[in-house]
Amino acid sequence: MSQTLWLKALIFIVGFPLITIILGELIDRLENRGYKFITQLLVNIRNLVVPSIAIWILLHQFLATERNTITIKAIETSIGIAMIIAGLSLLGVLLTSEAKPSSRHIWQVPRLFLQIARILVVLCISFYVLSTIWGVNLSNLATALGVGSLVIALALQNTLSNLVSGFLLLFDSPFKVGDWIQFGDVEGQVEDLNWRSVRLRTLENDLLVVPNSVLDQETIYNYHSGNPLHAERYIIGFSYDDPPNHVKRVLQRAALETKNMLDDPTPDVRTLSYDDFAITYEVKYYLTDYNYVETIHDEFSTRIFYAAKRNGLTIPFPIRTLHHIPQQRPKRADYIQEVSDFLRSLSYLAFLDTDDISHLAESAVLHIYGTGDRVIIEGETDEGFYIIRNGSLRLYVTDAHQQQREIAHLAKSDFFGETALLIGEASLVTGIV
Repeated sequence: MSQTLWLKALIFIVGFPLITIILGELIDRLENRGYKFITQLLVNIRNLVVPSIAIWILLHQFLATERNTITIKAIETSIGIAMIIAGLSLLGVLLTSEAKPSSRHIWQVPRLFLQIARILVVLCISFYVLSTIWGVNLSNLATALGVGSLVIALALQNTLSNLVSGFLLLFDSPFKVGDWIQFGDVEGQVEDLNWRSVRLRTLENDLLVVPNSVLDQETIYNYHSGNPLHAERYIIGFSYDDPPNHVKRVLQRAALETKNMLDDPTPDVRTLSYDDFAITYEVKYYLTDYNYVETIHDEFSTRIFYAAKRNGLTIPFPIRTLHHIPQQRPKRADYIQEVSDFLRSLSYLAFLDTDDISHLAESAVLHIYGTGDRVIIEGETDEGFYIIRNGSLRLYVTDAHQQQREIAHLAKSDFFGETALLIGEASLVTGIV
């Protein structure tokens, strides 16, 4: 018997310090690798659970202290508290994505589930400590809770409604943290889902807190769930003088040149309706990241303006305009004279006489382009011979690796698009403003 006691004492004296050292080394290694949640669990075990158990073994096994004494009950209660803290840390490891950096996007438990799990851990261990260690009769407490539940339910109707709605939202899972959703006139990105409400970050970067009971009554659109592909619709009107097929080509080309707008599926342009003062068109385009929705709308709107200007399209507006035309030289004559003066200033056209210059000026068309617009495209037939009146343009060619390389930077008075003079020849370069 004495030898068994000495063996237990040796295991106790060597074992607990060894466990503490091993946990300390493991904590240091995990901290260096960034596993903070796991290290917090091990720290709680080393600093709280292990010392409490060691003290209990020392008093009960070696000093033969009876279990029904206040000292042992206090030590066992401290063990229960330590287990609660360690259990909460363990839930943090198992049910949060921060403990698994490599799987952040596929492992994520809603905070409401985590909070409920924590409450269950605290209640279960607390009930065990009260009933087993301190001998408290919990039946009276259950009776009191049963009597008071009706009063609590009446006093907390809205809170309980939010709680139940939160459970239903979690089990139904119509959205998750990070999704963009819309209900009614409200849209935003989900930042958090808890027992009472859902927190949304709107496009205006405002935080919107929506009670769960409100969402439970709404029809929810989820822009991200399952398939990140999302379609947006752009409505715009053009004059009745503009042929619809021409308008559709211009709109589709502007859409294909807009950044972050997908070209597969291809943007779809439709004639929507014939209204009082314009033909209304709808452009249906696609994106995969809803964060870019405002950026895409802005760039597309800008490109439509420049595309309409250079293609002679009119975007009408419902106002009455009165024109007072003074008796002066027609505007067309002023335009031709202005273009003629510009052509005469070009050194490479100095060999032409006045009549030739005037003829060129009469057939010239002024096109206006915005930054980033493609004027000519490699592999396509040039629409005309271009002379830069103002601004600049860069020329690109595709190399052997299918990458575009800049070969020239043109400025005022420079020309390009010479292949338009060769029938059947496609452009060798791409010109971008």
